[in-house]
Amino acid sequence: MQGKKPGFTLIELLVVIAIIAILAAILFPVFAQAREKARAISCLSNLKQSSTATLMYTQDFDETFPLSLYMAFTPAPCVMTFYHEISPYQKNAQIMQCPSKPRAVDFVVGWGNVAAATGLPGLCVSSPPIQFLSYNFNYAVIENGSPSNIFGTDPDRAVKSLGSIPFPVETALISDGVPTIQPINRPPDYACGLFYSPIDARHTGVVNANFIDGHAKPVHAKLQTDNAGNGYTCAGLDGQVLRIYQVTDAGPYQGSQELWGIAHQRPDGTWYADNP
Repeated sequence: MQGKKPGFTLIELLVVIAIIAILAAILFPVFAQAREKARAISCLSNLKQSSTATLMYTQDFDETFPLSLYMAFTPAPCVMTFYHEISPYQKNAQIMQCPSKPRAVDFVVGWGNVAAATGLPGLCVSSPPIQFLSYNFNYAVIENGSPSNIFGTDPDRAVKSLGSIPFPVETALISDGVPTIQPINRPPDYACGLFYSPIDARHTGVVNANFIDGHAKPVHAKLQTDNAGNGYTCAGLDGQVLRIYQVTDAGPYQGSQELWGIAHQRPDGTWYADNP
């Protein structure tokens, strides 16, 4: 008669469980980093496609960039935006959604807040429909236009052309981030008002961005904090809390909370961004 086989003792089971827990603690962050890296790569691909769509638009309209927003009247008064203008060239609304933060702003809800505050009508219908967005654009390149049927006449906000950008490789176009509507705990050097465009370093301290020449690349940034180490925040158009970052890479946007402005170079070789 065979004897009963000995089982695991309680101590042995606890040791095995402890080893599994240690391995999980080591490997789970690695897996999470790998997933985020894959999302960041997919996001960069989105931005490459959106830059291509924007450049296709400029070629169809005498090398001029789309307007940021303007009033349309067919079939009824509604507001067209940059996102509407390039949508037919993308034919996929998900291109404007970052996999790491696909619902960074509900644009329909957010525009409802803007309309309530300004008296503007609702958004125009687009094909494909636009609702959730993850990306913002450089308001110094994608301008209001002048005269504008929303903002009136302002020569400083005239439509921009490809030929008006002296350094297209260094001038940002679209990047991780969404518009703000109001401050919460704003930095002392950043107003966070309506339609400000802070970057969002959502890829582990990295902001993905594309540039006027069509290339896309990561831009490094750091969280901006007060003296107590608390991060500064603003409210997005739909009320979501947005953390405020500053660009750390050398170049025209270094130290800025936005990838805003057209790149310029001084005689001594230093860079700055402005909207001349």
